[in-house]
Amino acid sequence: MKPTFFLTLLLLAAFAATKAQKLSKEATYEISKKANKGYMYEPAIDETKNQLSLTFVTKATSRTAKFETYNFDLDFNFKGMNESEVPMEKVKGYKADKGDEYEVEGVTVEQNLVGTLILKRKIYKYKWNWFWGGYDRKTSFGEKIKPKTEDGGKLSHVTHVEQPNGDIMIVAGNKGTGMGNVLSMTTEFHIVRFDHTLTQLSDNVLKFDYPQIAVSASSDDDDEEDDDENDNQKDLLVVFAPMEIKGAKKSADPDATNYTFVRIAADGTVKERVPFKSKTGVFNGDMIVESGSDIYILGATGEKDDQYFNEKFAAPLGMRDDEIEKFKAKGFQVVKISNGKAVYATITTLDDFENKAQAPPGQKKKPEYTGRKFKVATIKLMPNGDILLAGQKYTKAKNGGHTVKFGGFGSLGGGGNNGGPTYGDIIMMHFGNEGSLKAAYGVRREENSKDANVSPNNQMIWPGSDGKIYWCIMEMNGWREEKELGESKYKYLMYPSVAAVDILNAKIGEFVQFGQGKTDYFVNNKYPIMTLKGNTELFFLGETKSGKTLWFGKMPLN
Repeated sequence: MKPTFFLTLLLLAAFAATKAQKLSKEATYEISKKANKGYMYEPAIDETKNQLSLTFVTKATSRTAKFETYNFDLDFNFKGMNESEVPMEKVKGYKADKGDEYEVEGVTVEQNLVGTLILKRKIYKYKWNWFWGGYDRKTSFGEKIKPKTEDGGKLSHVTHVEQPNGDIMIVAGNKGTGMGNVLSMTTEFHIVRFDHTLTQLSDNVLKFDYPQIAVSASSDDDDEEDDDENDNQKDLLVVFAPMEIKGAKKSADPDATNYTFVRIAADGTVKERVPFKSKTGVFNGDMIVESGSDIYILGATGEKDDQYFNEKFAAPLGMRDDEIEKFKAKGFQVVKISNGKAVYATITTLDDFENKAQAPPGQKKKPEYTGRKFKVATIKLMPNGDILLAGQKYTKAKNGGHTVKFGGFGSLGGGGNNGGPTYGDIIMMHFGNEGSLKAAYGVRREENSKDANVSPNNQMIWPGSDGKIYWCIMEMNGWREEKELGESKYKYLMYPSVAAVDILNAKIGEFVQFGQGKTDYFVNNKYPIMTLKGNTELFFLGETKSGKTLWFGKMPLN
């Protein structure tokens, strides 16, 4: 009887782990040949009317666009289809006052061989593209200048942020005159602003007592889609670490762990300057996350507290891919800053990751974070203050292919390796609200084909109403080339795999795959997942490989 009883417990445990990841509703619908040859322009959800509308572009010219709109209720019952022809000036995203093509001026930066800051004017050329329903952007460049300080000193680029209105804000070290002064370049930083005509707007100075190197930088509103219509100017967040200058060791801060967080306002003034103690001298804190007045800085660490950051990372910020590729981390640190003060800095060792490794109940092996080659997919702060960081291990790029730095965020690859990284096991680090590791969940992917291996998996996290979070990994089944409105396009054949994680007790359940069965359905590449009922339900939108039949699925987040 004991074996039977034990088996019953296993079955009950498996049921408890998976019952939350069931679709409450699933349906399919076949669209017309015209809609299938076009592309999905926009899904619209109106919960007050219990309505889901899916609009497809079936034909487009420079003056008008033709649409087919399919209407469903939110249980995916078909309610009707209507056709329409709309003038371009009324198409969402189309700028009638600018037409199919327009230009916007801006500024960017570069450095010469000796590291001197150079500003370049650039022109963004926008052209409407029905391929995806927005403007494509191409960039060309114009005149250059070498900014200088008031006393004629040259500047060395550290980091910058390009503002949506065409202005640029730069943090640069003061090289001085002549061949350059390494000490002033690392202790006196100029925060300079220019407009798109290369006219200087301001120059503020940020000074340190000891030489510094920039560890990481991030704007408070990273958005590659920003254009001239977005007037929200961005703050710049920078982390500095002490550095040791060869031949001038006595000038270095005697404590290699004296890091500094700096927030620079869009007008070039320093909003916050917060010193904090890193647990080690080498802290690659290249992930900065904001939540209200709280700042979280996360990254891999070295082992010694007397080793300076530039002993491992000597290259300028933004040029460290090779160094990061070779770096063997000894741990992982989380730093919290709130209301202008350092709240905590906690470190997790590789032994901690090994001891707290978990896998879904049905998975034999427990993939672990080993401190090498890890690409971050998403970071989420939970309502209870826990921090979830999901990413993926990868192996070294071959044949001169690109590398992915720790902390980098990217999109899908596909269509062959071309010498790029090969991706493998997925890991989610789960830190408590005091920064200590609660668990490290390791997942072996369902799909491990050649196409899957060269494509980092998209990952998403949602908090549920039941004290759990729902972790969705998009599994890659391959890709296909198809035509939409006569243009060739790659479609990635992805389907969702979802697990519930009990964050209060730090336990992971089984993953459940949706859309796969006798007929395989794959999520729409542009609109794979939406939420319903105040973010209490997930709505998966997919289609067959040919795109002929739509697939709908709802999953409650409880």
